[in-house]
Amino acid sequence: MARALNSAADLSDVELVDNVLRGAPGAIDAFYHRHSRLIYHCIRSRTGGQDVDDIFQAFFERLLKTGFRALQLWQRGSSLPVYLSSVIRNFVTDFHRSKRLREEAVGGTMELEPLSGAQAETITATSHLKELRHIGIRAWAVLEARDRRLVCDRLHRDLDNETIAERLKLSVGALRTAMSRAQSRYLAQVRQLAPEFFPDRA
Repeated sequence: MARALNSAADLSDVELVDNVLRGAPGAIDAFYHRHSRLIYHCIRSRTGGQDVDDIFQAFFERLLKTGFRALQLWQRGSSLPVYLSSVIRNFVTDFHRSKRLREEAVGGTMELEPLSGAQAETITATSHLKELRHIGIRAWAVLEARDRRLVCDRLHRDLDNETIAERLKLSVGALRTAMSRAQSRYLAQVRQLAPEFFPDRA
């Protein structure tokens, strides 16, 4: 793993992005290691610290769901950090707009105040969920390309077996076997990255 990261560190941003888009093993993990600090900093600078973790997780989830379309649109030869900053600015704006619309749909924040006591009771669980989402992205990134696609189709796109089988040109029976193995490998990666959440396997 260390050798792979060292090799990825020698790549230019163009090579790194090309590797991500063609599904090269370890490419997404390398992209995350190189640019996650920048992405987090850009989000924090535009939100003043509010909702930073939620937006950070949502940004990577959007990348996964869209097949890294934002990276496909990057003009080679321009600065990737500058481009990412622009993408993040738009994403943060959309995130806050969507959040505001959700709050207005239920009557605004005043009507939510009576729920604050219940929120306090679940803060630990929420914190753990955010951490697991973060770990889940890292675990997904190190899977083989086919496993990444299977896990993404099931967990992120929420597609049914028939649709996934058609996309991959597999029979439903073969898909069930492939999906089971992919999810097992994904869970094994999650357990490896976060053994503290699985004390029964310690």
